Amino acid sequence: MGKIILAEDVNAIAKIVIHKLQNSGYEVQHFKDGEGVVEAIIEQKPALLITDIMMPIKDGMTILREIKSNPEISDIPVIILTGNSHEDSVVRGFKNGAADYIRKPFSTAELLLRVKKALNE
Repeated sequence: MGKIILAEDVNAIAKIVIHKLQNSGYEVQHFKDGEGVVEAIIEQKPALLITDIMMPIKDGMTILREIKSNPEISDIPVIILTGNSHEDSVVRGFKNGAADYIRKPFSTAELLLRVKKALNE
């Protein structure tokens, strides 16, 4: 199983996601805000990024655009996991290259299925 980077500023949600992914065999690195996420992706080449949109320092949509505009890492799938369920946000996420868009609250079983789909497992 591959490495997943998680960018999520709400600790309770991060703990749930990390627990579910680690119990499913994934290695998870957590960032509590957007700072350093793109740099870590360039350095570590994870299998997947899961990111919130609304975070301190750097928001998830900016991170998504930076990843998809960098040929070195543009092939890494990105799943947006957010409480922002407005249609324009969903559309913007997919237009910017997101592999999937999961709205909070979410089922951990559904999250795991979507992770496996993004990773073609």
